[in-house]
Amino acid sequence: MATNLMAMSRILITGATGFTGRHACRLFAASGWDVVGVTSGLREPALATVTTATTVTCDLTRGDAVASLCADVRPDAVLHLAGQNAVDRSWREPGATLAANAMATVHLLEGMRSAGLGGRMLIVGSALTGGPLEQSAHPYAFSKAVQVLAALAWHRWYGAQTLAVEPSNLIGPGGGGGLCGKLARWAAAAEGRAEAREAAGGSWSPVRKGTEASPEEVPAGAAAFTLSSLDEERDYLDVRDAVEAYRLLLLRGEAGRVYSLGSGRMRTLGEVKAAFDAAARTRLQWRVDNRPSPSPAARDLSAMAALGWKPAIPFERSIADALEEERRRCQREAGGSGS
Repeated sequence: MATNLMAMSRILITGATGFTGRHACRLFAASGWDVVGVTSGLREPALATVTTATTVTCDLTRGDAVASLCADVRPDAVLHLAGQNAVDRSWREPGATLAANAMATVHLLEGMRSAGLGGRMLIVGSALTGGPLEQSAHPYAFSKAVQVLAALAWHRWYGAQTLAVEPSNLIGPGGGGGLCGKLARWAAAAEGRAEAREAAGGSWSPVRKGTEASPEEVPAGAAAFTLSSLDEERDYLDVRDAVEAYRLLLLRGEAGRVYSLGSGRMRTLGEVKAAFDAAARTRLQWRVDNRPSPSPAARDLSAMAALGWKPAIPFERSIADALEEERRRCQREAGGSGS
């Protein structure tokens, strides 16, 4: 059911200092919303990058703190982005992952209900939550699946105006923590080393024998980046397209429904490699293993298309923009003049 656009003016955005949160805060503020960004307080230096009228600190794993937050802010809408999003960490800390993802969502649902607020609430889940709950591949997937189920349950039980979205792999500028974000940081560091060697009058070789690490473990600036294969496929969506979809879902999405979000195009790791090779200013060194992971099935994006949404930013631009931002970061850290 469509929502009265004029009735929605104040939005509470959790995870405001995160990769997606910073883009979301800027978009909603630019669209005329009164944005209140929520941070855990652990990344205060990043607050300067958030375009909001107000920023507040709240521990979303504490129900009393969230109840006070909702009662004080009284938002017309909530965009819930905060959470623990690392699969490897979820294996080590399953309880903390459930608290940060599932229980924080419950606290927000209850905070809005106890404050008597009927505002819209969009829960951002994960595309990794396919299949039955008891067959979840890891604690992270389990926690995100429970998060979405809670949103739908509160809609059924209490009439909450909640809906959920499960995005594919988000990429683009802003320091994403996924594969493409890691590759952008690595490629920018490789360029910086090449430029330093050239300025010093020496030759530069991108190969350092004996260097081998997984994409999750490779440090920024390592000489070679190891891909598990060239054949695995994933759907990559620019984060700026994603936050525009979130805005549209809050305005027009159907409460009680889960929406799949993606670019609609599956790309191989070979295509990702080719995009970075084309965008980089120096030759990049790769290693390719023969240990591919299963590729997920393409997802049905027709519900988003029915709302009038479609991705606008090409994959190649997402990669180029991410790499350019990492170049500027490297220059700042090295005391350069880039900004």
